[in-house]
Amino acid sequence: MADTILVAYASRYGSTAEVAEAIGDELRKTGVAVDVRPVDEVGDLAPYRAVVIGSPIYMGKWLPEPQVFIERHQQHLRSIPVAYFAVGLTVDAENPDLLRKAEASMDQVRMLVKPVEIGLFRGRLENSRLSLTDRTIIKLIRPKTGDFRDWGAVRAWAQALRAKIARA
Repeated sequence: MADTILVAYASRYGSTAEVAEAIGDELRKTGVAVDVRPVDEVGDLAPYRAVVIGSPIYMGKWLPEPQVFIERHQQHLRSIPVAYFAVGLTVDAENPDLLRKAEASMDQVRMLVKPVEIGLFRGRLENSRLSLTDRTIIKLIRPKTGDFRDWGAVRAWAQALRAKIARA
């Protein structure tokens, strides 16, 4: 019987990967086995009893890779606990409109597989790591640069999630 939790993610510049690792570390604190892997490196979900899936938010949407992953594994994912998380610069708990927009980034995947929980986290923006195309876009929209991730919020979410996906 499957007894491992999978934290699968897509990440363009590494910020979401680091959030996924932090979630995996927190889930491991209860003694359960956790695999943290990019979605495009996961083939078979049979070894997993629960899956946490994350993506950065770009232009108001998830990256295509986690959406394709969920579509491909939809049948299996509907039979186990699934949680989603998103990482983005527009995530702002103090601005309800921005928070709703960030949550809307998950609308398509939530229609495919209903999650037991969702998490929304601020991200990191470092111009030096961006592609030429992304740097050009950033110049136009002029967001603040820096690391805005709240590791306490990530850990607290993962702790709360444990109760929803853990075996009694």
